[in-house]
Amino acid sequence: MLRVVVDTNLWVRALLGGRKTLPLLELWRAGKFTVVVSHYLIDELDKVCHRARLRKHIYPIDLNLLHEQLHYRGEMVEPTSIPPRCRDPKDNPVLATAIDGKVDAIVTGDSDLRADYELRSKMEKLGIAIWGVETLLIQIEVV
Repeated sequence: MLRVVVDTNLWVRALLGGRKTLPLLELWRAGKFTVVVSHYLIDELDKVCHRARLRKHIYPIDLNLLHEQLHYRGEMVEPTSIPPRCRDPKDNPVLATAIDGKVDAIVTGDSDLRADYELRSKMEKLGIAIWGVETLLIQIEVV
């Protein structure tokens, strides 16, 4: 089974009802892949979802359910690795979680992360791909 780190931006989009990201949430809940997560990433999700401009569009019950599922169904790691250099240091916890969680891929909507070819090359040497949602769906043969 595929092991992935899902970037916070995709969880937020799914909670907002995004057409492209809802399948991600549904397929994880159906057990089609394993999510690897860290406390840092869960805390980031909470902070982002409680921003004033997003809070009014996200149902608290949906956020609470996702939060509980990440704690109980996600595979928790405490990252200690120093990831390869990337353009945005705020992405370091995502990269470190992926490295220490020994995942197959990071699934992200962050075009900057996906377009950083030097970073992608370094992560691939560690056995970690950087995908968008569509690539994940192809990999689990849903599309």
